[in-house]
Amino acid sequence: MQKMTRRIVGGFAAATLSVALVACSDAEDAANDAKDTAGSVAADASDAAGSAVDEATSEKDKDAESSESEDADGSESEDADSKDGDTKTVSTANGDQEVPAALASAIEEKKAEWGDVQSVESSDKGSLATFDGGNLLAMAKDGDEAQPIVGKIAETWKEQGGLDAEVGLPKAAEEKATEGKGWTQQFDNGVISWLQDESGKFTSSVEK
Repeated sequence: MQKMTRRIVGGFAAATLSVALVACSDAEDAANDAKDTAGSVAADASDAAGSAVDEATSEKDKDAESSESEDADGSESEDADSKDGDTKTVSTANGDQEVPAALASAIEEKKAEWGDVQSVESSDKGSLATFDGGNLLAMAKDGDEAQPIVGKIAETWKEQGGLDAEVGLPKAAEEKATEGKGWTQQFDNGVISWLQDESGKFTSSVEK
């Protein structure tokens, strides 16, 4: 009877141990599954967060580039408008006239030396200011600096048509001739000279 009791108790203990081992194994598997699931969820969340950050950064960069482009376009437009519309009023014998700001500044600088401005004329080529003594200041329409034309070269240029002359508008002030006596001046399409010939007489010439 005692042997049977020990066998029953031993069998029960073995069964209990087996159940415990199975339960422990199941619990460990469940824990591992839960750990894997948690890791997968965390990885997915991390990937989603990274993707959201990348998208936000990309959109921010696009907005910044768009803003910079708009600012640059606006600045260029303002500069162009300023250059095209920058004029000043000058007083002439024929009344006040609007002229490019650069020409107005040049006129003010020359008035003390050349006297008052008699007239200002403009065309699709540029603008021309004529002073008391016949000296001229000419400025191309797309130019940013007025050039003086004086003396016999000024007379010759006016005879050639002034703003409509084939030689165009002056590129720089006159210079002393490198050969002989006299002066030469470079124009857009040629040269006007006032030179002394072999007989000692000064004459003008136009080279195109």
